[in-house]
Amino acid sequence: MQVPQNPPSDIAEALKQKTDAWKEINHEYQLITPLFGGGEEPRQADSVTIVRPSEVKGHLRFWWRAIRGWQAEGDLSTLLKTEEGIWGGITQKQQASRVSIEVETLDPGVEKYPFTKQEGKRFPKNHPEIAPGYVAFPLRQTQEDPRNHPVRVGISFKLRLRFPTSLEEEITAALWAWETFGGIGGRTRRGFGAFQRSKADPISKTTIRENLERYSRREGWPENVPHLTPDSVIYLHPKRWQETVQCYERFRQWRTRDDRRNPGRSRWPEPDAIRRLTGKWDPRHAPKQENLIDKFPRGQFGLPIIFHFKDKQDPPDSTLKGESLERHASPLAFRPLGKDGPTLVYVLEGNRRLPEPHLLEVGKKRYPRVEVELEPDEAQAIEPLARVGGLADPVLAFVEWLKGGCKR
Repeated sequence: MQVPQNPPSDIAEALKQKTDAWKEINHEYQLITPLFGGGEEPRQADSVTIVRPSEVKGHLRFWWRAIRGWQAEGDLSTLLKTEEGIWGGITQKQQASRVSIEVETLDPGVEKYPFTKQEGKRFPKNHPEIAPGYVAFPLRQTQEDPRNHPVRVGISFKLRLRFPTSLEEEITAALWAWETFGGIGGRTRRGFGAFQRSKADPISKTTIRENLERYSRREGWPENVPHLTPDSVIYLHPKRWQETVQCYERFRQWRTRDDRRNPGRSRWPEPDAIRRLTGKWDPRHAPKQENLIDKFPRGQFGLPIIFHFKDKQDPPDSTLKGESLERHASPLAFRPLGKDGPTLVYVLEGNRRLPEPHLLEVGKKRYPRVEVELEPDEAQAIEPLARVGGLADPVLAFVEWLKGGCKR
């Protein structure tokens, strides 16, 4: 079958139409989790324009692609052509956006610090009521940057969209997806910058499935394009954002004992795999010999990953990344739907496969072609995966574990 090189006729015709008929949408929003960054400087909110129209357009553009990209019928160039026809671009020729976006800040909010310095302590104190430390760690002081960075809370803003009526279905779909799954600023896949629309009906799993059936499709997606379909993995965890993050931390840091003061050894294979690769370990932490799995399955949560060893005789900090593409965004996302829960957990499809081959850097030494994906029998030997039937995909295993009540 020949792949079409132009957008499907319905949206292609919509893009050709020149009309004086315009649609306008005006919504007000309140952030229910802190704004992480969002300005021109990394980890800093914009001091003048808290929510920038260009940022809103970027989010809407992403969610249009993630919900409506099936219209390209599998062809990436068609998707790009259609996308630029709506949102603007310069790939083939200069195209202006067909969507006008205006943002009015109603309340700029206030700065608060998720971390504060502790005198005589090596690490700062986390304030999880502001932002859980496990997902806010880039804001924490380091040797390279001795500052603790703030987030901004209590923001509200008004959004005005104006677009041709011929594109109403496309813009409505993108706006619904952004309001449901997305956020503002950085680290939105970890719950930062989540917002609620004023006077909107509560979001339920039923309405999410109904709208995915309306706006999305199961087939037609170009390769490696992140997207959601009516069959995508979606779970409404009944707990608040902070509690969902706690579950995520417990799963990814699964240890011998569920005790913060004395957690014991990791039950994931990566630490011992690094010890065996380097031939370095503290005598108290000699690699276990019963399960020789020299793989790095937690890479499927996103790259890069830094592995830190606290004892001097253990290996130095080690980084797992792709050899050609260092970064790979996590397909797993969670986003609160209200201040007191529930938390929407979902898995993006389309780019689940990590860039290959993978590289482990330990200090100045490089170990190429380390493996990430597990065989079923290997998953059965890894405790956190065995708890959910030996799922070889850690991302899906986490969602199943969450459904089971986040119990060890």
